[in-house]
Amino acid sequence: MIQQLKKLAVLYLACLVAGTLALIAVYCLPVRPIQEHVRVSVDAFLEEGDNLFVLPGYKGSSLDNTTDAIMLGNAVYQSEFPAYQAAMKAGRAELDNEHTQLALKKYLDQDQGLTLTSYERYWHGYLVVLKPLLLVFNYGQIRILNGIVMAILVLLILRQLWKRDLRRGMLAFLLSVAGLFPMALPYSLQFSTSFYVGTGISLFLLYRYEKIKEKEQYIEMFFLAGALTSYVDFLTYPIYALGIPLVLCIVLDNENIGNELKRIVACACSWGLGYLLMWAGKWLIGSALLKENIFADALQTVMGRASGEVGAEQISRIMAVLRNFYIYFNLYGVLLAGILILWVGIWCIRNRAVMKIDQALLLLLVAAGPICWYLVTANHAYIHYWFTFRNLSVSIFAFAMITETGKPHRKGEVDS
Repeated sequence: MIQQLKKLAVLYLACLVAGTLALIAVYCLPVRPIQEHVRVSVDAFLEEGDNLFVLPGYKGSSLDNTTDAIMLGNAVYQSEFPAYQAAMKAGRAELDNEHTQLALKKYLDQDQGLTLTSYERYWHGYLVVLKPLLLVFNYGQIRILNGIVMAILVLLILRQLWKRDLRRGMLAFLLSVAGLFPMALPYSLQFSTSFYVGTGISLFLLYRYEKIKEKEQYIEMFFLAGALTSYVDFLTYPIYALGIPLVLCIVLDNENIGNELKRIVACACSWGLGYLLMWAGKWLIGSALLKENIFADALQTVMGRASGEVGAEQISRIMAVLRNFYIYFNLYGVLLAGILILWVGIWCIRNRAVMKIDQALLLLLVAAGPICWYLVTANHAYIHYWFTFRNLSVSIFAFAMITETGKPHRKGEVDS
Protein backbone atom coordinates (compact mmCIF):
# COMPACT_ATOMS: atom_id res chain seq x y z
CA MET A 1 0.00 0.00 0.00
CA ILE A 2 2.80 2.43 0.95
CA GLN A 3 4.67 1.60 -2.27
CA GLN A 4 1.50 2.18 -4.29
CA LEU A 5 0.99 5.60 -2.70
CA LYS A 6 4.62 6.51 -3.41
CA LYS A 7 4.16 5.59 -7.08
CA LEU A 8 1.00 7.70 -7.30
CA ALA A 9 2.75 10.63 -5.60
CA VAL A 10 5.59 10.49 -8.15
CA LEU A 11 3.11 10.17 -11.02
CA TYR A 12 1.11 13.11 -9.68
CA LEU A 13 4.16 15.34 -9.42
CA ALA A 14 5.21 14.29 -12.92
CA CYS A 15 1.75 15.22 -14.26
CA LEU A 16 1.86 18.64 -12.57
CA VAL A 17 5.36 19.43 -13.81
CA ALA A 18 4.76 18.13 -17.35
CA GLY A 19 1.38 19.82 -17.61
CA THR A 20 2.70 23.18 -16.42
CA LEU A 21 5.82 23.13 -18.60
CA ALA A 22 3.84 22.05 -21.68
CA LEU A 23 1.45 24.99 -21.29
CA ILE A 24 4.28 27.46 -20.72
CA ALA A 25 6.01 26.11 -23.84
CA VAL A 26 3.01 26.67 -26.13
CA TYR A 27 2.54 30.16 -24.70
CA CYS A 28 6.03 30.91 -26.02
CA LEU A 29 4.83 30.25 -29.58
CA PRO A 30 4.23 33.23 -31.89
CA VAL A 31 0.59 34.34 -31.76
CA ARG A 32 0.40 36.21 -35.09
CA PRO A 33 0.22 33.11 -37.38
CA ILE A 34 -2.33 31.55 -35.01
CA GLN A 35 -4.48 34.67 -35.31
CA GLU A 36 -4.25 34.59 -39.11
CA HIS A 37 -5.39 30.98 -39.30
CA VAL A 38 -8.34 31.62 -36.97
CA ARG A 39 -9.30 34.76 -38.93
CA VAL A 40 -9.73 32.65 -42.08
CA SER A 41 -12.53 30.62 -40.49
CA VAL A 42 -14.16 33.07 -38.09
CA ASP A 43 -16.86 34.33 -40.50
CA ALA A 44 -18.07 30.81 -41.30
CA PHE A 45 -17.95 30.13 -37.59
CA LEU A 46 -20.25 33.10 -36.96
CA GLU A 47 -22.70 32.00 -39.65
CA GLU A 48 -23.21 28.65 -37.91
CA GLY A 49 -24.40 30.35 -34.73
CA ASP A 50 -24.07 28.95 -31.23
CA ASN A 51 -25.68 25.53 -31.49
CA LEU A 52 -26.06 24.31 -35.05
CA PHE A 53 -27.64 20.83 -35.29
CA VAL A 54 -25.52 18.59 -37.53
CA LEU A 55 -28.48 16.20 -37.72
CA PRO A 56 -31.50 18.51 -38.15
CA GLY A 57 -34.06 18.10 -35.38
CA TYR A 58 -31.75 16.15 -33.05
CA LYS A 59 -30.42 18.11 -30.08
CA GLY A 60 -27.78 15.46 -29.42
CA SER A 61 -26.07 16.54 -32.65
CA SER A 62 -25.82 20.17 -31.48
CA LEU A 63 -22.46 21.88 -31.80
CA ASP A 64 -21.03 24.02 -29.02
CA ASN A 65 -19.54 26.90 -30.95
CA THR A 66 -19.71 29.11 -27.87
CA THR A 67 -17.15 27.01 -26.02
CA ASP A 68 -15.08 26.47 -29.16
CA ALA A 69 -14.91 30.27 -29.48
CA ILE A 70 -13.59 30.39 -25.91
CA MET A 71 -10.93 27.81 -26.79
CA LEU A 72 -9.94 29.71 -29.93
CA GLY A 73 -10.06 33.00 -28.03
CA ASN A 74 -7.57 31.60 -25.53
CA ALA A 75 -5.34 30.39 -28.37
CA VAL A 76 -5.21 33.74 -30.23
CA TYR A 77 -4.92 36.09 -27.27
CA GLN A 78 -1.70 38.10 -27.13
CA SER A 79 -1.10 38.30 -23.41
CA GLU A 80 0.87 41.07 -21.75
CA PHE A 81 1.89 38.67 -19.00
CA PRO A 82 5.10 36.59 -19.19
CA ALA A 83 4.57 33.10 -20.59
CA TYR A 84 4.54 31.35 -17.21
CA GLN A 85 1.70 33.61 -16.00
CA ALA A 86 -0.17 33.74 -19.31
CA ALA A 87 -0.26 29.93 -19.30
CA MET A 88 -1.91 29.90 -15.88
CA LYS A 89 -4.35 32.71 -16.68
CA ALA A 90 -5.45 31.52 -20.16
CA GLY A 91 -6.90 34.93 -20.94
CA ARG A 92 -9.12 35.93 -23.85
CA ALA A 93 -10.96 39.00 -25.05
CA GLU A 94 -14.56 39.55 -24.01
CA LEU A 95 -17.15 42.06 -25.18
CA ASP A 96 -20.00 42.93 -22.83
CA ASN A 97 -23.38 41.58 -23.92
CA GLU A 98 -21.91 39.94 -27.03
CA HIS A 99 -21.54 36.21 -27.65
CA THR A 100 -18.08 34.72 -27.69
CA GLN A 101 -17.86 34.19 -31.46
CA LEU A 102 -18.42 37.90 -32.12
CA ALA A 103 -15.97 38.85 -29.38
CA LEU A 104 -13.39 36.61 -31.08
CA LYS A 105 -13.95 38.33 -34.44
CA LYS A 106 -13.77 41.81 -32.92
CA TYR A 107 -10.52 40.94 -31.17
CA LEU A 108 -8.98 39.68 -34.42
CA ASP A 109 -10.19 42.88 -36.13
CA GLN A 110 -8.55 44.89 -33.32
CA ASP A 111 -11.81 46.57 -32.30
CA GLN A 112 -11.91 48.66 -29.15
CA GLY A 113 -14.01 48.10 -26.05
CA LEU A 114 -12.79 44.60 -25.29
CA THR A 115 -11.93 43.43 -21.80
CA LEU A 116 -9.77 40.58 -20.52
CA THR A 117 -11.52 37.57 -19.04
CA SER A 118 -10.27 34.12 -18.08
CA TYR A 119 -11.09 30.73 -16.57
CA GLU A 120 -8.12 30.27 -14.25
CA ARG A 121 -9.79 27.33 -12.52
CA TYR A 122 -9.29 25.10 -15.60
CA TRP A 123 -5.98 23.84 -16.91
CA HIS A 124 -6.88 24.47 -20.58
CA GLY A 125 -4.52 21.64 -21.48
CA TYR A 126 -6.13 21.35 -24.92
CA LEU A 127 -4.01 24.39 -25.85
CA VAL A 128 -0.93 22.16 -25.82
CA VAL A 129 -2.31 20.60 -29.00
CA LEU A 130 -4.51 23.41 -30.35
CA LYS A 131 -1.92 26.19 -30.45
CA PRO A 132 0.66 24.22 -32.50
CA LEU A 133 -2.09 23.01 -34.85
CA LEU A 134 -3.24 26.59 -35.44
CA LEU A 135 0.27 27.49 -36.57
CA VAL A 136 -0.34 25.25 -39.58
CA PHE A 137 -4.10 24.80 -40.04
CA ASN A 138 -7.21 26.93 -39.86
CA TYR A 139 -10.25 25.97 -37.76
CA GLY A 140 -12.08 24.32 -40.66
CA GLN A 141 -9.05 22.18 -41.51
CA ILE A 142 -8.65 21.18 -37.86
CA ARG A 143 -12.26 19.97 -37.87
CA ILE A 144 -11.48 17.71 -40.84
CA LEU A 145 -8.28 16.47 -39.21
CA ASN A 146 -10.22 15.86 -35.99
CA GLY A 147 -12.71 13.65 -37.82
CA ILE A 148 -9.95 11.65 -39.51
CA VAL A 149 -8.06 11.02 -36.25
CA MET A 150 -11.27 10.01 -34.46
CA ALA A 151 -12.14 7.55 -37.22
CA ILE A 152 -8.64 6.05 -37.07
CA LEU A 153 -8.90 5.58 -33.30
CA VAL A 154 -12.26 3.83 -33.63
CA LEU A 155 -10.84 1.52 -36.30
CA LEU A 156 -7.81 0.72 -34.12
CA ILE A 157 -10.09 -0.15 -31.19
CA LEU A 158 -12.14 -2.43 -33.45
CA ARG A 159 -8.94 -4.05 -34.74
CA GLN A 160 -7.74 -4.86 -31.22
CA LEU A 161 -11.16 -6.16 -30.16
CA TRP A 162 -11.09 -8.46 -33.19
CA LYS A 163 -7.60 -9.71 -32.31
CA ARG A 164 -8.75 -10.53 -28.79
CA ASP A 165 -11.71 -12.48 -30.14
CA LEU A 166 -14.15 -9.90 -28.77
CA ARG A 167 -16.28 -9.85 -31.92
CA ARG A 168 -19.48 -8.93 -30.10
CA GLY A 169 -17.43 -6.32 -28.29
CA MET A 170 -16.88 -4.66 -31.65
CA LEU A 171 -20.61 -4.12 -32.08
CA ALA A 172 -20.87 -3.03 -28.44
CA PHE A 173 -18.23 -0.36 -29.01
CA LEU A 174 -19.89 0.85 -32.21
CA LEU A 175 -23.20 1.18 -30.35
CA SER A 176 -21.49 3.22 -27.64
CA VAL A 177 -19.97 5.48 -30.31
CA ALA A 178 -23.43 5.86 -31.84
CA GLY A 179 -24.63 6.96 -28.41
CA LEU A 180 -22.19 9.88 -28.56
CA PHE A 181 -23.96 11.32 -31.64
CA PRO A 182 -20.58 11.04 -33.39
CA MET A 183 -21.57 13.24 -36.33
CA ALA A 184 -21.10 16.28 -34.04
CA LEU A 185 -17.80 15.35 -32.39
CA PRO A 186 -15.30 16.42 -35.09
CA TYR A 187 -16.98 19.81 -35.48
CA SER A 188 -16.74 20.83 -31.83
CA LEU A 189 -13.29 20.78 -30.30
CA GLN A 190 -14.81 20.85 -26.82
CA PHE A 191 -16.52 17.50 -27.47
CA SER A 192 -13.23 15.90 -28.54
CA THR A 193 -11.19 15.97 -25.35
CA SER A 194 -12.94 13.27 -23.30
CA PHE A 195 -13.23 11.11 -26.42
CA TYR A 196 -9.49 11.21 -27.00
CA VAL A 197 -8.60 10.42 -23.40
CA GLY A 198 -11.13 7.59 -23.02
CA THR A 199 -10.44 6.03 -26.41
CA GLY A 200 -6.69 6.50 -26.10
CA ILE A 201 -6.51 4.84 -22.67
CA SER A 202 -8.75 2.01 -23.92
CA LEU A 203 -6.51 1.43 -26.92
CA PHE A 204 -3.44 1.38 -24.67
CA LEU A 205 -5.17 -1.17 -22.43
CA LEU A 206 -6.06 -3.41 -25.37
CA TYR A 207 -2.49 -3.30 -26.67
CA ARG A 208 -0.72 -3.73 -23.32
CA TYR A 209 -3.23 -5.64 -21.20
CA GLU A 210 -0.98 -8.60 -20.29
CA LYS A 211 1.89 -6.37 -19.15
CA ILE A 212 -0.46 -4.07 -17.23
CA LYS A 213 -1.95 -7.06 -15.42
CA GLU A 214 1.42 -8.69 -14.78
CA LYS A 215 2.87 -5.52 -13.25
CA GLU A 216 -0.42 -4.55 -11.53
CA GLN A 217 -0.43 -1.12 -13.17
CA TYR A 218 -4.21 -0.64 -13.22
CA ILE A 219 -4.15 1.98 -10.46
CA GLU A 220 -1.48 4.09 -12.17
CA MET A 221 -3.25 3.83 -15.53
CA PHE A 222 -6.58 5.05 -14.17
CA PHE A 223 -4.92 7.78 -12.10
CA LEU A 224 -3.28 9.03 -15.30
CA ALA A 225 -6.61 8.83 -17.16
CA GLY A 226 -8.26 10.96 -14.49
CA ALA A 227 -5.43 13.50 -14.49
CA LEU A 228 -5.46 13.77 -18.29
CA THR A 229 -9.22 14.26 -18.32
CA SER A 230 -8.94 17.06 -15.77
CA TYR A 231 -6.09 18.61 -17.76
CA VAL A 232 -7.83 18.87 -21.14
CA ASP A 233 -11.58 18.72 -20.52
CA PHE A 234 -14.21 21.41 -19.89
CA LEU A 235 -16.43 19.08 -17.82
CA THR A 236 -18.15 17.65 -20.91
CA TYR A 237 -18.52 13.87 -20.49
CA PRO A 238 -15.54 12.86 -18.30
CA ILE A 239 -17.04 9.53 -17.19
CA TYR A 240 -16.37 8.25 -20.72
CA ALA A 241 -12.65 8.34 -19.88
CA LEU A 242 -13.29 6.16 -16.82
CA GLY A 243 -16.09 3.85 -17.89
CA ILE A 244 -14.93 2.58 -21.29
CA PRO A 245 -11.54 1.24 -20.09
CA LEU A 246 -13.19 -0.03 -16.89
CA VAL A 247 -15.61 -2.17 -18.91
CA LEU A 248 -12.70 -3.57 -20.91
CA CYS A 249 -10.89 -4.47 -17.68
CA ILE A 250 -13.90 -6.45 -16.44
CA VAL A 251 -14.24 -8.44 -19.66
CA LEU A 252 -10.52 -9.04 -20.13
CA ASP A 253 -9.83 -9.99 -16.50
CA ASN A 254 -12.75 -12.44 -16.27
CA GLU A 255 -11.98 -13.07 -12.57
CA ASN A 256 -14.23 -13.93 -9.62
CA ILE A 257 -16.62 -11.21 -8.51
CA GLY A 258 -14.84 -10.50 -5.22
CA ASN A 259 -11.44 -9.74 -6.73
CA GLU A 260 -12.91 -7.89 -9.68
CA LEU A 261 -15.18 -5.72 -7.52
CA LYS A 262 -12.17 -4.67 -5.44
CA ARG A 263 -10.29 -3.82 -8.62
CA ILE A 264 -13.19 -1.81 -10.05
CA VAL A 265 -13.56 0.22 -6.86
CA ALA A 266 -9.79 0.77 -6.63
CA CYS A 267 -9.55 1.86 -10.29
CA ALA A 268 -12.56 4.18 -10.02
CA CYS A 269 -11.16 5.77 -6.85
CA SER A 270 -7.76 6.14 -8.51
CA TRP A 271 -9.35 7.86 -11.52
CA GLY A 272 -11.30 10.19 -9.23
CA LEU A 273 -8.16 10.94 -7.23
CA GLY A 274 -6.22 11.77 -10.39
CA TYR A 275 -9.07 13.95 -11.66
CA LEU A 276 -9.52 15.95 -8.45
CA LEU A 277 -5.85 16.25 -7.50
CA MET A 278 -4.88 17.41 -10.99
CA TRP A 279 -7.61 20.04 -10.89
CA ALA A 280 -6.56 21.17 -7.41
CA GLY A 281 -2.96 21.25 -8.64
CA LYS A 282 -3.92 23.92 -11.17
CA TRP A 283 -5.42 26.06 -8.44
CA LEU A 284 -2.28 25.69 -6.34
CA ILE A 285 0.25 26.34 -9.12
CA GLY A 286 -1.90 29.07 -10.66
CA SER A 287 -2.30 30.84 -7.33
CA ALA A 288 1.46 30.70 -6.74
CA LEU A 289 2.49 31.94 -10.20
CA LEU A 290 -0.25 34.56 -10.56
CA LYS A 291 0.01 35.65 -6.91
CA GLU A 292 -3.77 35.57 -6.54
CA ASN A 293 -6.25 33.22 -4.89
CA ILE A 294 -7.80 30.90 -7.48
CA PHE A 295 -9.16 28.54 -4.83
CA ALA A 296 -12.09 30.76 -3.81
CA ASP A 297 -13.56 31.03 -7.32
CA ALA A 298 -12.83 27.37 -8.10
CA LEU A 299 -14.45 26.00 -4.95
CA GLN A 300 -17.47 28.26 -5.39
CA THR A 301 -17.91 26.94 -8.94
CA VAL A 302 -17.53 23.32 -7.83
CA MET A 303 -20.14 23.78 -5.11
CA GLY A 304 -22.48 25.46 -7.58
CA ARG A 305 -22.13 22.68 -10.14
CA ALA A 306 -22.88 20.07 -7.48
CA SER A 307 -25.91 21.91 -6.13
CA GLY A 308 -29.57 21.31 -6.93
CA GLU A 309 -30.18 24.93 -7.87
CA VAL A 310 -30.43 26.48 -11.35
CA GLY A 311 -30.61 30.23 -10.91
CA ALA A 312 -33.42 30.86 -8.43
CA GLU A 313 -35.06 27.54 -9.30
CA GLN A 314 -34.62 24.43 -7.15
CA ILE A 315 -34.39 21.24 -9.21
CA SER A 316 -34.41 17.63 -8.12
CA ARG A 317 -31.36 15.53 -8.89
CA ILE A 318 -33.63 12.98 -10.54
CA MET A 319 -34.69 15.69 -13.00
CA ALA A 320 -31.04 16.19 -13.92
CA VAL A 321 -30.76 12.47 -14.68
CA LEU A 322 -33.98 12.34 -16.70
CA ARG A 323 -33.02 15.40 -18.73
CA ASN A 324 -29.91 13.61 -20.00
CA PHE A 325 -31.98 10.60 -21.08
CA TYR A 326 -34.34 13.01 -22.87
CA ILE A 327 -31.77 13.42 -25.67
CA TYR A 328 -32.62 9.88 -26.80
CA PHE A 329 -36.41 10.42 -26.83
CA ASN A 330 -36.55 10.42 -30.63
CA LEU A 331 -36.25 8.07 -33.61
CA TYR A 332 -32.45 7.93 -33.30
CA GLY A 333 -32.65 6.96 -29.64
CA VAL A 334 -35.47 4.46 -30.18
CA LEU A 335 -33.50 2.69 -32.91
CA LEU A 336 -30.35 2.65 -30.77
CA ALA A 337 -32.19 1.36 -27.69
CA GLY A 338 -34.14 -1.15 -29.78
CA ILE A 339 -31.02 -2.68 -31.30
CA LEU A 340 -29.26 -2.74 -27.93
CA ILE A 341 -32.07 -4.30 -25.88
CA LEU A 342 -33.13 -6.78 -28.57
CA TRP A 343 -29.58 -7.97 -29.22
CA VAL A 344 -28.54 -8.30 -25.57
CA GLY A 345 -31.90 -9.83 -24.61
CA ILE A 346 -31.77 -12.52 -27.30
CA TRP A 347 -28.14 -13.30 -26.49
CA CYS A 348 -28.90 -13.69 -22.77
CA ILE A 349 -31.80 -16.06 -23.49
CA ARG A 350 -29.76 -18.19 -25.87
CA ASN A 351 -26.63 -18.25 -23.71
CA ARG A 352 -28.06 -18.31 -20.19
CA ALA A 353 -26.20 -21.56 -19.50
CA VAL A 354 -22.75 -20.04 -20.12
CA MET A 355 -23.35 -16.41 -19.17
CA LYS A 356 -21.49 -15.36 -16.00
CA ILE A 357 -24.07 -13.57 -13.88
CA ASP A 358 -21.46 -12.10 -11.53
CA GLN A 359 -19.53 -10.59 -14.44
CA ALA A 360 -22.75 -9.21 -15.92
CA LEU A 361 -23.61 -7.61 -12.57
CA LEU A 362 -20.23 -5.88 -12.49
CA LEU A 363 -20.88 -4.49 -15.96
CA LEU A 364 -24.28 -3.21 -14.83
CA LEU A 365 -22.55 -1.55 -11.88
CA VAL A 366 -20.32 0.38 -14.30
CA ALA A 367 -23.39 1.14 -16.44
CA ALA A 368 -24.84 2.98 -13.44
CA GLY A 369 -21.76 5.22 -13.22
CA PRO A 370 -23.09 8.05 -15.43
CA ILE A 371 -26.31 8.21 -13.40
CA CYS A 372 -24.28 8.59 -10.21
CA TRP A 373 -22.30 11.36 -11.90
CA TYR A 374 -25.50 13.23 -12.81
CA LEU A 375 -26.78 12.92 -9.26
CA VAL A 376 -23.56 14.44 -7.89
CA THR A 377 -23.22 17.20 -10.54
CA ALA A 378 -26.95 17.96 -10.76
CA ASN A 379 -26.65 21.65 -11.60
CA HIS A 380 -24.18 21.11 -14.43
CA ALA A 381 -25.94 17.99 -15.75
CA TYR A 382 -29.31 19.77 -15.80
CA ILE A 383 -28.11 22.92 -17.59
CA HIS A 384 -25.72 21.25 -20.04
CA TYR A 385 -27.64 18.02 -20.63
CA TRP A 386 -27.30 18.53 -24.39
CA PHE A 387 -23.66 17.44 -24.16
CA THR A 388 -23.35 15.75 -20.74
CA PHE A 389 -25.70 13.03 -22.03
CA ARG A 390 -22.65 11.52 -23.75
CA ASN A 391 -21.62 10.00 -20.43
CA LEU A 392 -24.42 7.50 -21.11
CA SER A 393 -22.32 5.95 -23.88
CA VAL A 394 -20.57 4.16 -20.99
CA SER A 395 -23.92 2.64 -19.96
CA ILE A 396 -24.52 1.51 -23.54
CA PHE A 397 -21.08 -0.10 -23.80
CA ALA A 398 -21.30 -1.80 -20.41
CA PHE A 399 -24.77 -3.21 -21.11
CA ALA A 400 -23.80 -4.41 -24.59
CA MET A 401 -20.62 -6.08 -23.30
CA ILE A 402 -22.77 -8.51 -21.31
CA THR A 403 -22.68 -10.47 -24.57
CA GLU A 404 -18.95 -11.06 -23.95
CA THR A 405 -19.38 -12.61 -20.49
CA GLY A 406 -18.69 -16.26 -19.85
CA LYS A 407 -15.81 -16.59 -22.27
CA PRO A 408 -12.44 -17.94 -21.12
CA HIS A 409 -9.70 -15.34 -20.82
CA ARG A 410 -8.40 -14.52 -24.26
CA LYS A 411 -4.77 -13.60 -24.89
CA GLY A 412 -4.55 -11.04 -27.65
CA GLU A 413 -1.81 -10.02 -30.02
CA VAL A 414 -0.10 -7.14 -28.29
CA ASP A 415 3.05 -6.85 -30.35
CA SER A 416 1.61 -5.32 -33.48
